[in-house]
Amino acid sequence: MKFSSKRFLAGAMAASLVLAACGGDDDDSPAAEPSGEETSEPDTGDDMTDEPAGDLSGEIVISGSSTVEPISVRTQELFNEVYPDVNISVDGPGTGDGFALFCDGATDISDASRAIKDEEAATCAENGIEFTELQVGIDGIGVMTHTGSPVECVTFADLYALIGPESTGFTSWSDGNAISAELGGAGDLPDAPLDIFGPGEESGTFDSFVEIVLEDFADERGQDATTRPDYNPSGDDNVILQGIQGADTSLGWVGYAFAANAEGVKLLQVDDGESGCIDATPETIASAEYPIARPLFIYVNNANAAANPALQAYVDFYMADGLDQAVAEVGYVALADDAKAATRAAWAGEAPADDAPADDTTDDMSEDMTEDAAPADLSGEIVISGSSTVEPISVRTQELFNEVYPDVNISVDGPGTGDGFALFCDGATDISDASRAIKDEEAATCAENGIEFTELQVGIDGIGVMTHTGSPVECVTFADLYALIGPESTGFTSWSDGNAISAELGGAGDLPDAPLDIFGPGEESGTFDSFVEIVLEDFADERGQDATTRPDYNPSGDDNVILQGIQGADTSLGWVGYAFAANAEGVKLLQVDDGESGCIDATPETIASAEYPIARPLFIYVNNASASERPEVQAFVDFYMADGLDQAVAEVGYVALADDAKAATRAAWAG
Repeated sequence: MKFSSKRFLAGAMAASLVLAACGGDDDDSPAAEPSGEETSEPDTGDDMTDEPAGDLSGEIVISGSSTVEPISVRTQELFNEVYPDVNISVDGPGTGDGFALFCDGATDISDASRAIKDEEAATCAENGIEFTELQVGIDGIGVMTHTGSPVECVTFADLYALIGPESTGFTSWSDGNAISAELGGAGDLPDAPLDIFGPGEESGTFDSFVEIVLEDFADERGQDATTRPDYNPSGDDNVILQGIQGADTSLGWVGYAFAANAEGVKLLQVDDGESGCIDATPETIASAEYPIARPLFIYVNNANAAANPALQAYVDFYMADGLDQAVAEVGYVALADDAKAATRAAWAGEAPADDAPADDTTDDMSEDMTEDAAPADLSGEIVISGSSTVEPISVRTQELFNEVYPDVNISVDGPGTGDGFALFCDGATDISDASRAIKDEEAATCAENGIEFTELQVGIDGIGVMTHTGSPVECVTFADLYALIGPESTGFTSWSDGNAISAELGGAGDLPDAPLDIFGPGEESGTFDSFVEIVLEDFADERGQDATTRPDYNPSGDDNVILQGIQGADTSLGWVGYAFAANAEGVKLLQVDDGESGCIDATPETIASAEYPIARPLFIYVNNASASERPEVQAFVDFYMADGLDQAVAEVGYVALADDAKAATRAAWAG
């Protein structure tokens, strides 16, 4: 089926103009009075532009590549500023897993860091799923090592020798010298321990790396086009970065945008054997000079778009603000003007879409591996949503669980604790991740809808208060934070604007005369609620103010966007979960003084001991009926209570529960 989206594209562009008008653009902006006049884009004179933006509602489900996920999340944030009643779920289990859901009809959009494969397209066709392929940006694959490693540049021959199928068992970089030399490399890799971290086979980044770097050498040598099996795979890019950070002469690869912002990680130059050693930069990726780059896509279910105005409007918006703003904001390389025009034309029905190009170069080995693994006879679907802070724990637990039960499909996303409870109490999810305890009114909604649940604490997180590494500030008090972020600070543009309030509350009142740009989670986030409750609420109550933040900061549901804001302003101020802030380059964690204990560093030890004053418990909430009626949910939560608490929590950077607290959680689940 083909359908025209012209009127909806016009609607999205009108929405963009509404945003511009709200932002205080000139009154003579064409946004001030949408007229329905035609432009060079598809016609604008349709009913969509006449509707108030807030009248649109509905649900959109997006899954797929973790690399593309930040683009779709940022586009969702911008879209929800115009259409707040459209609920959009975005998660990133990997391109392959995303296509499995998409071709089964479970999602509306599939994010992908490679083109759809022939066999995936065939599955879609068998299930009657017609789609439109839309390129949205460009990403380079960053090859990394630890900052202390002596290696600066690697060739494709080196990478095949160290990561390809013939390197199984190699434990030193120098073990690859013979193969590298046979393939034209220098054969001078150092005698240093080799620990390799990268995406798993479900990831489009895995497929692209194999296709671009390894496949030609593998074909020449009669080998399978794949990696060695004995590296450390993960579907979570943060886990890969933590592996690289933790080993002095590590080696690994992830999408460029993740590697470029990571502390303790060095991006290696790459030589494909023709152009010499090339740095990975936005410019070399856009020009294709850097040899490991790939296009990024979304795939849209045509039938769902035709039937769901919210989905149509979202994709229209993606074609406008997504391509022009979101791609660059989350660190990827925007399309050139001609490529943008081609993408927009494809969505407008002016270019072939259903017969998307297929990637037939990478063998799908998952089937054989699944058969080899042959684990337990368990299958089904589990839906998890909620806190973006808890999301990495649930994702890592899902990865470990799927090593045992590969036929259980688990969707995990992180729109925020509040949004997660809204879905959970409506019966739309099986488990709700939460960075705070459920509120009375949320529990009442669950009760009204007959949703009974079990609350399980799974870990501890500190809230990291941050500034730019170049900022002169080293420690802030609760009084300072209330004075700068609380409800009475609206309009403050310098840190020193808060000195009078800080001094009234017992602070030193010596904040510097420096620009103040604030970044933090939005109101939908449990991190927002916890920060307000722990830091601001007592002062607000004493002063007869609402317990909330100032309205004029920069909120985001994406922790990476918050970090990028902090990195981009020399005297910025913000807060996110400790695990995100602790691994970010260009960001300085501030000491915090609650007025009683002096300035305390945020560390795993001070968070676990409650010495650091901004810490909070992390939870999952399980739908009791889902667990009792569906063995896959029961098995997953059982697994969470074992490997999740013992392994996943620490692996993703949070503080594990003490033994007595673990015992209490397990007892709660056991009933």
